[in-house]
Amino acid sequence: MNSNWYVPPKKEIQSVGNQLQYSLVNGHYNQANVISRTIINQQWSPAVIYLDLIRNILNHIGNLWHEGKILISEEHRATQFCLLLMDRVRNNFRIPQPKGLKISLTTIEDDKHVIGSYMAADFFRWDGWNVELLGSSIPNNDLITYIRASLPNFVLLSSTYPKSVGKLEEAIDSIKTLEKNIRILVGGPGAQLIKDSNKKIDGFADNPLQAISLANSLVDANPSMIPLETVLMSLGYKIQTVRKNMNISQNTLSEKSGLARTFISAVEQGKQNVSLGSLKSISDSLGVSISSMLQD
Repeated sequence: MNSNWYVPPKKEIQSVGNQLQYSLVNGHYNQANVISRTIINQQWSPAVIYLDLIRNILNHIGNLWHEGKILISEEHRATQFCLLLMDRVRNNFRIPQPKGLKISLTTIEDDKHVIGSYMAADFFRWDGWNVELLGSSIPNNDLITYIRASLPNFVLLSSTYPKSVGKLEEAIDSIKTLEKNIRILVGGPGAQLIKDSNKKIDGFADNPLQAISLANSLVDANPSMIPLETVLMSLGYKIQTVRKNMNISQNTLSEKSGLARTFISAVEQGKQNVSLGSLKSISDSLGVSISSMLQD
């Protein structure tokens, strides 16, 4: 996450959350707009906005509807505003250099609660993942057909209702039958019921930050999952960093290594595969070992 984003004190978060919640429950959308634009302008952390504001507000409003205190139309109205706020956050957050890892996210069949998946998709994008957001209520047959063609590294399945656990486990079983070493993460109240009993899943996440942490830990534990694109980008960045720290230009490195300057440039950008011989020439010219270039 961007270190320049503001994480307010808990009292400030609670105060703003209460104001925004009151505005949405009572349909005061001019006030809600002022609040949302203020926190965007102040560069509040997306984690705070998504998890401490939007998630808590929607849980509260959902409870009001279940208790018969507001209409479903009013609950939907608040949800749409929260989606608008997420759009505003999204438009103010720069996507980082891609990692080359792919994740597909969806709610299971007959589950139309998508905000959790939308939040997770944004956090994975901000972490550099290639994200395929499939939306809500994807029939299992269609989901498996899509995954077979797309072959993501991970699939994140969201399940809201306990009664839908059967559909969730059906989707998990179907993905595992593909035998493509696709990691499966699950989230949501429904998924929580199987997080300990289903041995086919690779983990349960209670929120998007946990999902990212879990996915990255699984990748780190399995180096074979790291795409070549990611390895080349990391190598290129290290070469460029060493070269610049030594105040050596690409032209000078080209002359010392006997490699074309355009080749050096492509390597530093992570766009060029490198043979062992070429890497040795570059390392020798920079006075560093090959092993130091390949270390994490």
